[in-house]
Amino acid sequence: MRTEDNDSVVIGGGQIAGTAALTVVTVERDQLVIVTVQGSVDVLTAPQLSEAVDNALTGEPRGLIIDLSTTEFLASAGMSALVAAHEAIAPAGKLGVVADGPSTARPIRLVGLDQTLTLYPTLEDAIGAMT
Repeated sequence: MRTEDNDSVVIGGGQIAGTAALTVVTVERDQLVIVTVQGSVDVLTAPQLSEAVDNALTGEPRGLIIDLSTTEFLASAGMSALVAAHEAIAPAGKLGVVADGPSTARPIRLVGLDQTLTLYPTLEDAIGAMT
């Protein structure tokens, strides 16, 4: 389901918010919040990711997973949002980032953020490690 504006839609326990460039889906599972990001995360859309993370952390989950497996582009603004998420959940909770591929894992590794963020190749790997 696509939304034509920035309004949130609740579907099956998840929250979907999106624009033409970015769609963010948030679901809760086993005291984890999973934020799935589809599209491009750049200077214009990174605030939407940050807002989704802020909303996810209001319930004080024990872990947050940001799934970038369907993200097509990750700019420095998006990586800054990931670092902010890491700082926001620490030290009480854990952050995992699902990133595997040239558009997500490669830029994260190139700037050395894989030394700060815990990366997982799949969502299943992240859930398994964090539960």
